[in-house]
Amino acid sequence: MFYLLSKVLFYVLMPLPITIAMVVWALLTKNPVLKQRLLKSTLVIIFLFGNDFLVNEGFLLWEVPATTPESIVEKYDVGIILTGGMISNKEGTEAQIFTDKTADRFIQPLRLYKQGKLKKILISGGNTSIKLFRSDASDETLKTAQLLEELGVKKEDIILERKARNTRENAIYTAEVLRKNPTFGNKYLLFTSAFHLKRALGCFEKAGIHCQGFSTAFHSRARTFTINSLLVPNEASYYDAYLLIHEVLGYMVYKVLGYC
Repeated sequence: MFYLLSKVLFYVLMPLPITIAMVVWALLTKNPVLKQRLLKSTLVIIFLFGNDFLVNEGFLLWEVPATTPESIVEKYDVGIILTGGMISNKEGTEAQIFTDKTADRFIQPLRLYKQGKLKKILISGGNTSIKLFRSDASDETLKTAQLLEELGVKKEDIILERKARNTRENAIYTAEVLRKNPTFGNKYLLFTSAFHLKRALGCFEKAGIHCQGFSTAFHSRARTFTINSLLVPNEASYYDAYLLIHEVLGYMVYKVLGYC
């Protein structure tokens, strides 16, 4: 129930639904003062959440900074990858694999594995379908494992956890796998998107699994002070603002509930 409610609630609280609601309210109200205030507020929201510079600053503040591969001098027993956007939600044959926007989550551990800094790779994530609301057509965990194997990771070095539907479950079910298999070792490196790493590390600590974090799939970029970045709203920034707000709200809710 928490999983379903959290997904629905977060969509309702995002910039686009709020913007649409304010425009509809402005069109329906017969109060001219309220109509004017609503339309002005809508323009302000569009500017703030569509502003490339401001949204990028938000990510620079929130994301966990990058770790250079050279700074990892010790060998980790298990690299833990959290699924979510690595594989495109597209139906295909068994042999077809379509990577998506967070593919960096498996690229970075693959690099470290090739450098001999990871002994094994654990992929955590299950089916996230919600009837009549969300369809999960691809098996991201299996497809990622298939791709890693094709790229040179030994099959025996890949561990699968296929029940988790959110970050808390990633931590809980991964902890179960690791405790049942003490031979895997106890030095872990956690891979997820940079803006999501704070919440993920908190959840794993609560589950009793101490990990070092490794940020991937960054949304922040180098600062630019161009007219386009500073003054012209764009839809890409609006989407990025949605991701950032979603994650900050998620982190706050998890904190209140004691999940991280």
